[in-house]
Amino acid sequence: MELLSFLILGIFVGILGSLLGIGGGVVIVPLLVFTWGYEPQVAIGTSVLVVLLNSISGTLGYMRKKQVCVDAAIKFAIATVPGAFFGSYAAEFLQGRLFYGVFGLFFLAVAYNMFTKASKKDGTSGTNARVPEHYNWQLGVLCSVFVGFLASILGIGGGIVHVPFMAYILQFPVHVAIATSTCILAVSSLSGMLSHAFLGHIVWTTGLGIGVGAFIGAQMGVQIAQKLKSSYLLKFSSILVCLTGIKFLMSAF
Repeated sequence: MELLSFLILGIFVGILGSLLGIGGGVVIVPLLVFTWGYEPQVAIGTSVLVVLLNSISGTLGYMRKKQVCVDAAIKFAIATVPGAFFGSYAAEFLQGRLFYGVFGLFFLAVAYNMFTKASKKDGTSGTNARVPEHYNWQLGVLCSVFVGFLASILGIGGGIVHVPFMAYILQFPVHVAIATSTCILAVSSLSGMLSHAFLGHIVWTTGLGIGVGAFIGAQMGVQIAQKLKSSYLLKFSSILVCLTGIKFLMSAF
């Protein structure tokens, strides 16, 4: 029965993850910690496995839609690898109130930024999104090193930082930013998953149970994303992130 619950959760996480380019860790980690009582490090490691399966599926879907900026995905993904590796070791020190406090403050800051800027985006849908030919890849690489580190520490996949960064700083269309972020997650989460597996932070039955559902749900998320306007995607994402941040801060204080 628990396996069925994990599968259903995975489908929801897969839809949400590929729809917003955030991998789904923002949902998985709090649920594993607060609902199933997992230790923070184990919840993070298990989440990274789910994010990997989710992002692989989402990448395949967005590649078919031709919305992935492959050049940016390759450069940014490679830049996340060293950060993700060291982040998995830093996770050892994030325990108790410190863990919840860092998670909560980070989420609230990102949520505020996303919501206040979402209205400035046009209302284009996925069918109108075009992959940019020119962008500041040097700045993108620099940011991606930090994203990889942060993603591995918090088990959130990194898309929660990459999507607003590419949309607001690099001026990618929101749908392209989401698609490219999903592709980046497939690489960065692989590195993080290997590190967490080595440290024994992954519950494989849970991770694979949720991950199979996420793989299926991600294909559904790609289709839904094509029908939604960019501003709606960002506002919905910011609300979800804000609620999660509040929950973690309540646990910290």
